[in-house]
Amino acid sequence: MSASCNSAGFLAADILAAEFLVAHRGDRHGGGENTLAGFQAAATAGARYAECDIQFTRDLVPVVLHDNWLKRLCHRPDVKVMQTPLAELRHICAPVFSLPTLEELMTWLAQAKNLTLFVELKPPVRRRLTDRAIARRISRLLPEKLLSRLVIISQSAGLLEACRKEIACPSGWVYESPAPPCCDVEYIFMPWQRVNEIKQWQRRGMKVGLYTVNDAAHALALRQAGADFIETNHYARMVQEIG
Repeated sequence: MSASCNSAGFLAADILAAEFLVAHRGDRHGGGENTLAGFQAAATAGARYAECDIQFTRDLVPVVLHDNWLKRLCHRPDVKVMQTPLAELRHICAPVFSLPTLEELMTWLAQAKNLTLFVELKPPVRRRLTDRAIARRISRLLPEKLLSRLVIISQSAGLLEACRKEIACPSGWVYESPAPPCCDVEYIFMPWQRVNEIKQWQRRGMKVGLYTVNDAAHALALRQAGADFIETNHYARMVQEIG
């Protein structure tokens, strides 16, 4: 990123290219959240960064999904992801969206040459597997050639510590639990309401991402306050409004 600032205090090159924006679960204008269509829409719009979420099915397949229940996404309050096999889960989701696995997302990412992906590991699977076992399962699905474009993130300190030992890529803590990981992490993601804490984490050597912001003026104000990254659900629209 350019080190020169304009009179408003923003990094001019960043504003023009909106390089600080992260497509949160893809771009909602191009497809449902955490779908290949949504990620492709973000990449087509020029996104350099995107974020996805990983849950595990009953048969321990990592899938790209935020919720452990399908009430919000499929109006099925009776369906729990961790208790449902992949084939059945895909059948349930099919009328609403196409559910990708982590492996399928990696295949797609290999074609999206300029995109770095923040991969958030959700904690429910920790009820069934140890952190080390989770990290090893994830590691087997991440192609070595993509590791430079992947960042493993989680709110679970223990899971991040295990991933740090098993996966040769950067990591980041999602600040939704009180205890940060003991291992070094390069990133921290937190709600935008914690904007006043940016500097203290940056002094510890971390890049700070804030979520979730869908208003261009608000995003620019947070950027001016020092945020390194800002997650948004509407990447393409935000780029147009900022640029």
